[in-house]
Amino acid sequence: MKLTLYPWQETCLEAWKEHQSRGIIQVVTGGGKTILALAAAKKLQEDLTGKLQVKIIVPKQFMVAQWKAALLNHQETFGVRKDEIGSYSGLHKDTPDKRYMIYVVNSARYKLSSHVAENLKKGEPVLIIADECHHYASSENRKIFDFMRLLDEDKPQQYFSLGLSATPQTEGFSTILVPALGPLFYAYGFSDAIEAQVINRCVLYNVGLYLNGKEESEYFALTDKISNTIKRLLTIFPELNKVAQEKFFPMLQMLAKKPESMAGGFALKLIFLFYRRREVVYAAEARVLAAQALVTRLDHRAKVIIFGERISQTDLLYLALDKQYPNRVARYHSGMGEVARKHAIDRYRDGEVRILVSCKALDEGFDIPSADVGIVLSSNSVQRQRVQRLGRILRRSSNKGVSSLFYLYMECTVEDSALLEHGIEGVEEFLLNYKTESDSFTNPAYDPIAQEIVDRLANRAETDLLETTEHYLDLGRVRPDWLESEEELTLRLKGARGQDEFNYWICMREVARERKRLGMVGHYDKDPESGNDIGISLRKIASENVT
Repeated sequence: MKLTLYPWQETCLEAWKEHQSRGIIQVVTGGGKTILALAAAKKLQEDLTGKLQVKIIVPKQFMVAQWKAALLNHQETFGVRKDEIGSYSGLHKDTPDKRYMIYVVNSARYKLSSHVAENLKKGEPVLIIADECHHYASSENRKIFDFMRLLDEDKPQQYFSLGLSATPQTEGFSTILVPALGPLFYAYGFSDAIEAQVINRCVLYNVGLYLNGKEESEYFALTDKISNTIKRLLTIFPELNKVAQEKFFPMLQMLAKKPESMAGGFALKLIFLFYRRREVVYAAEARVLAAQALVTRLDHRAKVIIFGERISQTDLLYLALDKQYPNRVARYHSGMGEVARKHAIDRYRDGEVRILVSCKALDEGFDIPSADVGIVLSSNSVQRQRVQRLGRILRRSSNKGVSSLFYLYMECTVEDSALLEHGIEGVEEFLLNYKTESDSFTNPAYDPIAQEIVDRLANRAETDLLETTEHYLDLGRVRPDWLESEEELTLRLKGARGQDEFNYWICMREVARERKRLGMVGHYDKDPESGNDIGISLRKIASENVT
């Protein structure tokens, strides 16, 4: 079955052609940039007389198989046979005469340029597809573009290029990537993709947590030491006062290279103190407890990916969840062997497990099925990593509702209190707080609405239903279902499987009605079909066998 391109992909291909088939595109993770690139290669070949040599560059080994699969799974569309695909990485190095060659950058640094130069010398047109192109501006990786020195700008070129990335801007973007690949000519972001239903709708929860007593004491003791050390360093090296905030840490690293000097010694001490304080924040006990509490409250069928920064913390959470949900949880991190990692991904992909606990390794490039929920257990401050993690849960799926991403951060610390620097149109954001001592979440946007429902039952002396209602309202506090329309929730109610689900959807529909009532004139606590309010509906099913 032939592929049909998204409208954005067709527009992008036209723009690429207008730029002489050279340039960089910025596309949200899950937006379809792999298919776009292969479609670009096919269209370019149709416009050329000579046989196009396609060189695909990837930053990691596992991405070779993903590109091969994309070509072979869509043979009817792209017309590429298995024997026309080669790869160049590690111990496996095919001869570079294959029509499509996939290079891992570590192996390509010293060979790709000569391969491309040889093709051009023979008069063969070459297309370079640079996947995750922000990796290729470093001092070592940029060697793949050495062939550029051989190009004669005064002669017609047979060299074409397409850079792909969700976050292309990096150090060396304008000095290395643009000259080698061409300008950034097209951007397709989260808002565009959500509006066009290319990726899923999403709700982002920034979840504030708290250090325990011991952690808090250590954190503020380190903060005092940091403050005192900075004061002493500024006395010795006053030039630091003039350094911009984003250049402060690189300056410290530069000074620390000479630890024998007084300034260098204090700089080294300061770096160590920053590291220790960051570890206190990353390793906070509340992170694992909050992640467990979230998973407990989510739909028991939801596919969940959890992103961490520390292997020890990842393992701790994995063991806790595996005890709670035997044979339904897998882990993936660099401390595991290659076979074990592949097995974990395969189990998640096949649906054998529904919760995948990972540590950094899934941040970029890995083509895994979309998740319903993402939990950022801990995160560094790099926006690229955060965008990649958001993209992991937004891949389109036919049976998927609204996705949720939870970003856990520690209140009253230097950690960012929001996942993203700037909001994304189409992605609703909410603030949650979690308290470990009561194992409870608060949601300032949701809680007043839920309380209205509880108060109404209390006023009607519906005490027998209060506990049941509060339980389902608590689940809704960390789910996005209450944001759906009343009509959508009525459909969910009709499709409920079992009494528990029926109760939940009754409560969520009531929250949706209450939300509407509080914002508009009119009363919406009646069931449009039966005329029953939440109390009557919940009581009725207590004696019914709901299928």
